[in-house]
Amino acid sequence: MGEAKDEWSRFKVVYRESYHAVTRYLARRLAPELVDDAASEVFTIAWERWSTRRGAALPWLYGIARRVAANVRRSRARRDRLADRLRHEKNLVRGEEAGAELQVLERMGAARILARLPERDREVLMLVSWDGLEPAEAAQALGCSRATFTVRLHRARRRLERELVGDVTAVTEPRPMTAEGTAT
Repeated sequence: MGEAKDEWSRFKVVYRESYHAVTRYLARRLAPELVDDAASEVFTIAWERWSTRRGAALPWLYGIARRVAANVRRSRARRDRLADRLRHEKNLVRGEEAGAELQVLERMGAARILARLPERDREVLMLVSWDGLEPAEAAQALGCSRATFTVRLHRARRRLERELVGDVTAVTEPRPMTAEGTAT
């Protein structure tokens, strides 16, 4: 009985020390209205698996948060696809042409370029650059060895560099003009 109480006390300390870091991590990956529920799920799972944790608590929690965020994004994507399908069918039933898709303005700067990278590269870069984890901690969060993480980070940085160079080239290279005097 005393041992369980000690574990609960240790968990509460980790919760207090890590809650804001975990919510910031989730806020960079999820819509604002989803963060609190996702954070609750992270700490519920953490408590359920408390006895199996290894190493530092924060990277371990980031690993749980990464999986929770992925599940939330998949669930939201499924729900959005269903809603789109229902709207489309409703428009067809009314005899109306399906509405034009909403145009969403793309974020500028790093977010736009990061979005062009594969999810795996974005995650590796964000763990180190935005979450401030050391490679060993980030490797723990991803569930891989430090060597594997270091290779992934190196490759992700190379791909990011290529995207940045490509983005600058696209902006600075002149485009050929048509006979009407407009750029192609």
